Amino acid sequence: MSREAQLPAEKTGSAKKRPALRLWFLATVLGIAAFFGWLLWPSDSEISPFDLSRADGKPRFYATTYSKMEMPRRLPLPQRLLWTWTEFQRRHRKRNPAAYTFRASPIGLCSIHGLLNQCMEITGTQYLIAVEVAGAVAFGNTNSLNGSQWVAAFEHAIRASGPVICYDFAKKRNFQDALLVIHERAGVVKIVPRTKLAEYQKAGLVKAGAR
Repeated sequence: MSREAQLPAEKTGSAKKRPALRLWFLATVLGIAAFFGWLLWPSDSEISPFDLSRADGKPRFYATTYSKMEMPRRLPLPQRLLWTWTEFQRRHRKRNPAAYTFRASPIGLCSIHGLLNQCMEITGTQYLIAVEVAGAVAFGNTNSLNGSQWVAAFEHAIRASGPVICYDFAKKRNFQDALLVIHERAGVVKIVPRTKLAEYQKAGLVKAGAR
C-alpha cells in the first residue's frame, strides 16, 4: 500500500520574523557600543588651529567649547559609562538663558576667548573666533542682567571696543584691529578682525557680503 508524500509544513509568520529580530537586536547592541565608545574616546589629541596657522599662515577659526569635567581615575566601567552619559547630557541639553542672573560688576579687561566660552555655556551658541584674535576687551554691567542680556552686552562690547591685540601668523607679527561679530546662521557667531575679513571670505570661511 503506497503512502502519500507529505508536503513540508508552511513556515509560520513568527518563524519568518525571528532572523529579522535577531538582526535588529544585534544592530541595536552594536549601535549602543559604538555610541559609548565614541563618548569615551579621547578627543584632546587634535592639533590646535593655532599650531596649524603658525605652520602655514592660513586663516582658521578656533571654536568655543563647553567646560569639561575631568573623570576620576580608576572608576569601574558602569560608573564610567554613567559619568560619560551625564557629561553628554550636560553638554547637549537645551539651554535656558533666563535661568542665569549676573549682578552688576565694574568695567575691566576681560578675555575674549574665556567669556565667549561662558556665553556658549549660557545660550548654546557656538562662537568661531579667528585665530588672529588674541586680546581682551573692556566689559562690565551696571545693572543686574539675565543670561541673554549678559551675552548680548558682551557681544556689543566686542563690536564697540577699540582695536584689540591680534597676531598675524603669515607675517609673524602683532597688530591691532577692530573686531566684527558676524551672525551668519542660527547657533553660530563668527568673530573676525576687520582687516582680515577679505581673507576669510576668500578662504570660504565667511560668506561674501557678511559684515
